[in-house]
Amino acid sequence: QQLNSAYFMEGYKFRHQLNPAFASSRSYFSIATGNINVGVNSNMGISTFLYPTADGRLTTFMNGSVSADEFLSRLNRKNILGVDAGVSLISTGTWGKHGFTSVELNLKSSSAVNLPKDLFDFMKNVGQRQSYNFSNLGVRSRNYMELAIGHSHSITKRLNIGAKVKFLLGIASADVRVDDVKVDMYEDQWRVDANGSLYAAVPGLDLGTKAGGEIDFNDISIFEYDNDGSISSIISQAAKGLGYGAAIDLGASYEIIDGLTVSAALLDFGFLSWGNVVSAHTDNEPWTFDGFENIAINDPESSTTIDKQIEAIGEEFKDFIVLYKDEQNGRRLEMLSATLNVGAEDKMPFYKRLSVGFLYSNRFSGPYSKYDGRFFVDIHPLKWFELSANYGISNHGSSFGATLSLDFPGIGIFLGTDNLFWDVTPPLMEGINIGVPYKRTNVSLNFGLTFNVSKLRHLGDRRD
Repeated sequence: QQLNSAYFMEGYKFRHQLNPAFASSRSYFSIATGNINVGVNSNMGISTFLYPTADGRLTTFMNGSVSADEFLSRLNRKNILGVDAGVSLISTGTWGKHGFTSVELNLKSSSAVNLPKDLFDFMKNVGQRQSYNFSNLGVRSRNYMELAIGHSHSITKRLNIGAKVKFLLGIASADVRVDDVKVDMYEDQWRVDANGSLYAAVPGLDLGTKAGGEIDFNDISIFEYDNDGSISSIISQAAKGLGYGAAIDLGASYEIIDGLTVSAALLDFGFLSWGNVVSAHTDNEPWTFDGFENIAINDPESSTTIDKQIEAIGEEFKDFIVLYKDEQNGRRLEMLSATLNVGAEDKMPFYKRLSVGFLYSNRFSGPYSKYDGRFFVDIHPLKWFELSANYGISNHGSSFGATLSLDFPGIGIFLGTDNLFWDVTPPLMEGINIGVPYKRTNVSLNFGLTFNVSKLRHLGDRRD
C-alpha cells in the first residue's frame, strides 16, 4: 500500500518511498509512528453481496428474494479484493553534502483474492445448468520485513536520481490458485475437474490430511507438530519457514522547463526465497461435490444472521476444492509485486506554490494487478502547511484522494487517503460496531508522525 495522493507533496517525509529520487524536505527520524498505512481495494462492494429484506434486515445474495440477474449484473469477469498494510518501525532521513540518505525498517503485508464471475453463477444458479466453466480462482498473501537503504542526489540543477536497496525477511506467504475448473452434473452430484495448487510458507504450519493425502482444511495447526514445547523448538520451526530476499527501487526526476517536472520510478523489483514450503496439488482426477445447497436460502423471510450465512459459505468452499499434500516440503522463489510510477507536475506561473499534476501507477501482480491514474491539485501556501487533492481512475473504479501535511520545525504530521468515501452501511455483524462502504470497498488511510531535525532542504535549486 502506497499513498499515491502524496506523490507531489514536498512536506511528505516518506515521499522517497514513492520515488527514490525524491528527498524529504527535512532530516527526520521516527519510531513506530512514522508511516502507518492500511488499505482495502476492490472492484466489488458490500452492495454486491448483501441486500435489504422487506423488514429492513440484510441478507446475502443466496436468498431467494434476490434474483440471479440482479446479482450477476453487479459482478465483473474478475472480482478482486485486496488488503494491504504497512508500518515503518524505524525510519531516518538525513541530509548531507552529497544529497539525501534514508534508512528504514518496514513491516509490510499484502493479501488478495480473485473470484471469477462464473463461480458466483454456479453458486446462485446451482442446478439450473448442466455444466459450468471458470478459471483464475485464487488467494494470495505475502508478509515480510524490509531493511531499506536509499540515497538521492542532484546530477544537474534539473536532474535528480535516486536508488534504494532492500534486504527482505519473509514472515509468511501463501498462494492458492485453481484454474480450468469444469463442473458437470453427474447423476445426483456435481463432478469437478480442475488444475489447482497450494504453496504455503508459514513458520510452524502443518496441514492435516484425510485418507489418501487429501488436505483437511478443518485440521490446520501452528507450532503443534514436532514440537516439545520448548523455546528452542519453536524458534527452530519458525526459522525453517522464513524467507530471504532482496529488492531495489530506482527513480529519476527531470525539470524540462522552469516549473514543469517529469519523474519515473520502479519500486520493489526483487524476490523472496521461502524455505520449508508446504505444497499441495490436484491429482488429475475429478472429484464430486454436493453443491452450495446448505447456504441457499430459499425463504425470503429467513432470519438467519449475516455472520451465519457467511460462515456457511466458507464451510462449503472447504469441500469444493480438493487438494492433495505433496510428500516433502521444499523451497520456492517468488517475485515481489513491482510498481511503476510515472508522474508530471507543473507549477503555476502566477503562483509557484500552486501546482497541478498527473500520476500513473501500475502494480504488477498477475491476476491481482492494479493500475491507477490520478489528476492532482497541490497547494503549499506556507512552509509548514501543504494540502493536496486528486481524482483517480483505476481498474477498481474511481475515487477522490486527499493529503494534509503539517511540517513544523521539530515535528511533522501527515494524514492522507487515496479513497475518500461517504456512504457506509450500519454495523453488519454482532460484535463489529462499524460500517463499511457499500458501493465499492475501496478504503485507505495513511498517518504519520515524525521528528524533524533540520531546516528545510531541497535537491537542486528551488525556484520560488
